[in-house]
Amino acid sequence: MRSTETTAQVPSLRLLFSVWIASTVVVIVSLRLQLWDRHLPDGWKSVSVIFNAVVDLAPIGLIAYFRNYFRDLIHVGLLVCCCLAVFSTVHEANLLREGMQVSLDQEASFLHSNRVEAIIRPLISYVVSFFIAIMGDDKTLGLFHQGGATFTTYVAINYMFDSASFLAAYSLATALLSPFSSWLFLLTVAVIAQIAPMVGRMGNVFLAGGFFWQLFLLTSKRYVAAVVCGVVICFMRTDVVFASAFAVPTAAWFERRWPSSKEWGAFVFLIGSSVLIPKALILHNPNPDYVSFLLMQGDYFSKLLGNIHATKLAFGLACPMLAVILVSKNRLTKATAIIIPAGLIYLGMVFVVADFTETRLLGPPLGALALVFSEIIGRRLRDEYADVLTQSAEPTSWPPTEE
Repeated sequence: MRSTETTAQVPSLRLLFSVWIASTVVVIVSLRLQLWDRHLPDGWKSVSVIFNAVVDLAPIGLIAYFRNYFRDLIHVGLLVCCCLAVFSTVHEANLLREGMQVSLDQEASFLHSNRVEAIIRPLISYVVSFFIAIMGDDKTLGLFHQGGATFTTYVAINYMFDSASFLAAYSLATALLSPFSSWLFLLTVAVIAQIAPMVGRMGNVFLAGGFFWQLFLLTSKRYVAAVVCGVVICFMRTDVVFASAFAVPTAAWFERRWPSSKEWGAFVFLIGSSVLIPKALILHNPNPDYVSFLLMQGDYFSKLLGNIHATKLAFGLACPMLAVILVSKNRLTKATAIIIPAGLIYLGMVFVVADFTETRLLGPPLGALALVFSEIIGRRLRDEYADVLTQSAEPTSWPPTEE
């Protein structure tokens, strides 16, 4: 781990975790305070409305109070990540409306389900159940109370996932791209997040966030942290760990060298963990249900044919970025060499076993295209700006000569 708070404009792990935990606590506390008025008499409702408005505006006051802390560009970027997470979370909650309750119920029920997709990702269900217990829910008896606001529960859970995802995206961009391209990539990921919400599925950018986070740790050569985080993520989404691990050999290939023993160790451990952890969870369950895994039932073509038919959806989502990439004269860069192979591997896994119409699953490959797209646009604008500066610096004769 790096000792300085920022090294070469790349945020440290301590700074990232501090911002993530602090902002999540602020969101949870502010939302929890809004639940205090559920048992007030009707005459006090106007007081509760004023109190809730003050609570909603409190984070703005905190930002204004600590504004001197955000003079550094990295700190501003992390603040924008948190704000984008709030925007994405509230937008998703408003878009799904009654579907939010479906998401909460389904994720919590996975703790008691023998369906294989529930067995291999228990950590998400535990996190959702914990938030339901402390924040309340319309249909669930919590630890401290009964009833509550579905909106606040959903926002609290999704903010934790979304803020981690945006922080991971920005961190990866700072490690691979120029400052301008990093901001463009962050905003492009925010646009991608708006197409991902689905009823019954929580965390619209969580898959992309785990993918970006592992790539950031591996790119910045924090292999111990990558291994630890990879094991944790394997209890939530093992596929992003498997795909992102291939950034290790591709980065070495781009540098025209053989991976070191430490790099090989991290690569083998991550691949092994992504395969063995879900296998161990399935073996631990006495009666796993593979009803949603058609491959296990001998149906090898239904998913493939369905995804081929839905390719127009995936292409439509990716076409703005693909258009820029295809018409640009690109040279192979480190960012492209790292993220495109990992994105293609993940896309191949989704194509075989999942469903393209579930748009949140396309987050990692779309994020890979967004990184390349941002790098190209940032480089083009930088070159154009350099040309303008060069032309303005050329001396001119006065008075101008007549031809």
